[in-house]
Amino acid sequence: MPRPRKNRKIFRPPVIGGFQPFGSSAETVERVTLRYEEFEAFRLADYEGLTQEEAAQHMEVSTPTFSRIYDVARQKFAKAMVEGLTLIIKGGNVSFDEMWYKCNQCHTSFSPADSKEAENCPVCRSIDFLKITSGENMPEAELLPRPVVHHTGFCLCQRCGLHISHQSGIPCRSLICPSCGIAMMRENHPVAP
Repeated sequence: MPRPRKNRKIFRPPVIGGFQPFGSSAETVERVTLRYEEFEAFRLADYEGLTQEEAAQHMEVSTPTFSRIYDVARQKFAKAMVEGLTLIIKGGNVSFDEMWYKCNQCHTSFSPADSKEAENCPVCRSIDFLKITSGENMPEAELLPRPVVHHTGFCLCQRCGLHISHQSGIPCRSLICPSCGIAMMRENHPVAP
């Protein structure tokens, strides 16, 4: 009997649920499913530019395990691109570095500062939100963005560390942190000297 899979640590939920090739419809095209830990391995190695040893430490797995996850992710991504298949990001045994929530009203993903429990959505002030759980029993729909909102990264409060999902057309600096009262900024934005 194989031993149960250990949860792999990922930084945050993906901001998208997948990709669909231009000129095809989701109903007629075969799908490739990329698991959350495979997406994270791809993000760490290719987007963040970390070595496999550094990325393995981030995910709290051994380097050979990371290498296997990363190789599978690259093969799936290559198959989707070369064959023009829809790529779906879902499933997997994961846990997060921080506590994440998804608002059911405005569909924003957010992580409160200092890992405290959220009382309301920092964008719309709604109390109707889900706590995104971790582990293999996690409902996959919790992580998928809703189609009415186009997520393109995260806005960040530089003082307290609150993260909220960035929405196209709304500058991060136009959002005010509900805890600190200062303007938010785009995550990974260079701070002016």
